[in-house]
Amino acid sequence: MVAASNLSNTNNTLRNCVIITIDTDRLTIRNFTADDWQDLQEVIIHYQASKWAKLEDPWPTATDEVKQIAQWFAAGNEYLAVCLKPTGKVIGLVAIERRKEQAEQVHNLGYVFDPTFPGQGYATEGCRAVMAFVFEQLRAAAFLTGTRPENIPSVRLLDRLGLKPIGNGEYRITKEEWLSQLKTQ
Repeated sequence: MVAASNLSNTNNTLRNCVIITIDTDRLTIRNFTADDWQDLQEVIIHYQASKWAKLEDPWPTATDEVKQIAQWFAAGNEYLAVCLKPTGKVIGLVAIERRKEQAEQVHNLGYVFDPTFPGQGYATEGCRAVMAFVFEQLRAAAFLTGTRPENIPSVRLLDRLGLKPIGNGEYRITKEEWLSQLKTQ
């Protein structure tokens, strides 16, 4: 189930705050709140301790910095909290900012999930739900994202989501490709 209010947005950016709630069987994906900082800090600290984080720019982990990040995330719709339904605990985030260098409406697909929840499919479930929302509600033409080839879990996730490599560590899926793969599932 997807709920969003105030989706009429004349300039097609996501920084104007729209209330987004996406429910899956096990997850609720929603706007961040400033109060999410402790769960976010836990996700970041666990992620930074993983070997995959070494392939990316480091995230700040200090309390004041994480509080600022949570406040910034809460001020817009480009970063969504991925929460376990039974508890409301934030276990990750999905970023969907618009790629402004693209002429068509193309969004980034970024994600960070707490690695203490491995192999349970939360990243796939959360990202699929967010992609459906962006394609259906925001009328995106495509997703374009990148990851390092050495980041095997990220490459596998992008493959499960149907994104195809286009070179230089970038992956892309159009709305038409997304809809086509839904028909075959």
